[in-house]
Amino acid sequence: MNTRRNSQKAWADLRTQLAEGSTASVSKKRFPHPIDAGAHRTSTWPVGQRADFAIPGPNGEAPMVVQEYDDRFEAFLDGVRLTRAAAAAAEASPSAAMMLGGALFGGAIGASVTNRREGALVGAGLGLLFAALVDARLQEGKKHG
Repeated sequence: MNTRRNSQKAWADLRTQLAEGSTASVSKKRFPHPIDAGAHRTSTWPVGQRADFAIPGPNGEAPMVVQEYDDRFEAFLDGVRLTRAAAAAAEASPSAAMMLGGALFGGAIGASVTNRREGALVGAGLGLLFAALVDARLQEGKKHG
């Protein structure tokens, strides 16, 4: 087996050991670098760690995020944390969640229609406007219902 395949297997094995919401810590001396397994750097701002990497999950599953420290790597499944944060935010403010969803949906449609950045921005604006109108109607219905 080549080094890349060994690295991919090591990180894939670690992924299967991660429980929902858990973080695994492995020694840098005993574990391959995530780049050797096909990871890419993320655009996050490191806070205490040297760098962050993402290893794509199989079949569209959440990526495994790997944080590199001086002596170790720490890994967790990104979708679990992101989903929990999104659910908590939606629960705290359903109206804000609807606005965000409308903007994201509109932006996705705008981006798919044109390759220009303005298309995504116009789509996001229209999606936000639509979500605001729907929210206003729902709030109005609650008052009269």
